[in-house]
Amino acid sequence: MPCGGGGATVGTVDQSRPPFLRRLTRGQLIAVDTLVALFVAQLSITEVFTQPRLALARSMPAAVGIALAIVLAGTVAVRRLWPRGVLAVALPVSVASAMAGFVKDPLLALALVLYTGALTCSGRGARLALIVVESAIGAAAAASWLTGTGPATLPYAGSYFIGSAAIQMAAWALGVGARKQREYSAAVTEQTRRRVQAQVALAQVQLAKAQQAVAEERLRIAQELHDVLAHSMSVIAVQAGVGHHVIATQPQEAARSLAAIETTSRATLQEMRRLLGMLRDGAPAGCTPEDLLPTPGLADLPALIDRTRGAGLQAELQVVGKRRALQPGLELAAYRIVQEALTNVVKHAGTPNGQVVITYGRDDLRIEVVDDGGPALPVADPEVLPAGHGVIGMRERVACYGGRLDAGPLPTRGFRVAAWLPTSDVA
Repeated sequence: MPCGGGGATVGTVDQSRPPFLRRLTRGQLIAVDTLVALFVAQLSITEVFTQPRLALARSMPAAVGIALAIVLAGTVAVRRLWPRGVLAVALPVSVASAMAGFVKDPLLALALVLYTGALTCSGRGARLALIVVESAIGAAAAASWLTGTGPATLPYAGSYFIGSAAIQMAAWALGVGARKQREYSAAVTEQTRRRVQAQVALAQVQLAKAQQAVAEERLRIAQELHDVLAHSMSVIAVQAGVGHHVIATQPQEAARSLAAIETTSRATLQEMRRLLGMLRDGAPAGCTPEDLLPTPGLADLPALIDRTRGAGLQAELQVVGKRRALQPGLELAAYRIVQEALTNVVKHAGTPNGQVVITYGRDDLRIEVVDDGGPALPVADPEVLPAGHGVIGMRERVACYGGRLDAGPLPTRGFRVAAWLPTSDVA
């Protein structure tokens, strides 16, 4: 990464810092650097007056040493603001102060600035900074040995230059280590952020699927309610008409009509409670999950035809082939198709006779409901049928299982509903 400020913006907390510095904002860290800079300035100025000057600085006034000390202290104070530029200033000033003998410390101010450069610059930039600093120290040592001036004239010249170089290396290594730790922390934070975003996106997709499933289930329940009400109310309407017509002359026949109305209405109310219970957040007290599941199947067709007979329709049920258990959803669809077809016969056919044929094939189920009602209707469009929305509902149920539905008037008299449902993939 390029050289930068080396921290968060002013007023924010950098979580990648060590724990003892984590709660300090960048402005507070600069204030700490200023205190350190005052210590460096005090130390350097004291050395100007207490340490013997070398040959290069004997003719220089103390003000020069003080000025160099202040410049070095200034680089420490602002090292977080301009790390590259501050290093370019601190390096020559530190070498000049050491060569003149104004400072005897192993270039501590330069080490602080180099640490910041290694912390905030890219890997190549940090390596280049170390090479330049170590090369400058080596060049200063060689120049002092060749000229016989500077720190080379001191008894501890070798240890001074080696110690200074080692301190710069240590400061650089600490800066690089801190930078890599920050990069690692930033990568972990980014990875966590992306993982959270992925989890949120997955949760949103799952929520959307759940909402779609709820909507589809409500539509299915609405269709179930339509089938239940259409069939039952047709039977009740016919029985009520019969009872009203014969109540004065045939009280017993009227009583049978009222009994059929009672039976049909009770069965309808029970099924409606099951359907509507699925829309509630919780089941009523004492209600088991099975009570809420609207799962009539082909085994319930005899009871359905018995209720239809109460409306005056003498429908006969014929089962061809070996009866076997099918998928509950498919059995429900077959039941509703027969129910809707019989409802259409009661409402539109005007005939007391009908026939339901259920054929169990090897890989399919065939349903045929036929009545011998009125003459064929001159309808050009096969979709325009007297059953209204009932035929559309039957087509939708058949399509859900990849089947086929044929519904239309017969050539002479009556109406025929034939459905084909594949069962090869049904356990």
